[in-house]
Amino acid sequence: MTRRLTAGTLLLAATVFAPTFVAPLQAQAAPSVIGAWDIEYVRGENIENDVVTKIMGKGRMIIAASADSLIVKLVLPPRPDGTAVPIANFGGRVANGTATFTQQQEARLNMNGEEHVQKITSTWTLQASGDVLTGTLTRQLPMMDAPASTPVSGTRARP
Repeated sequence: MTRRLTAGTLLLAATVFAPTFVAPLQAQAAPSVIGAWDIEYVRGENIENDVVTKIMGKGRMIIAASADSLIVKLVLPPRPDGTAVPIANFGGRVANGTATFTQQQEARLNMNGEEHVQKITSTWTLQASGDVLTGTLTRQLPMMDAPASTPVSGTRARP
């Protein structure tokens, strides 16, 4: 049995990005997550004969304050075939030094040679300390019992 689930496919095939409800920044100073970050994350998995192989991805995440919310612009490199990946824009909130962003998208999943389009929810939970970004990316797919969380790391991008 061969199943292939890649967030590369998930993010590359993303066609719907919806901002979420965001809570006010509560008159606090701009959170330390604001800025441009070069990130690395698990963009997907290849599962073949019950052997799981993580597929790593890189990109640039630009986080800005907008009124009472945080807005992310996620810029990813071109797909393996050279086609451009649409820029993903989504919103979030910050509380107690942790920024949480929710991204709605559609993904193409290849399971046993059959391709399916599936709506998924990705939740990015991030903390910044100086020029280091850490956190998790949790993906919820309707066909999976429990959401899968994977690490996210990054460094502040240099101008």
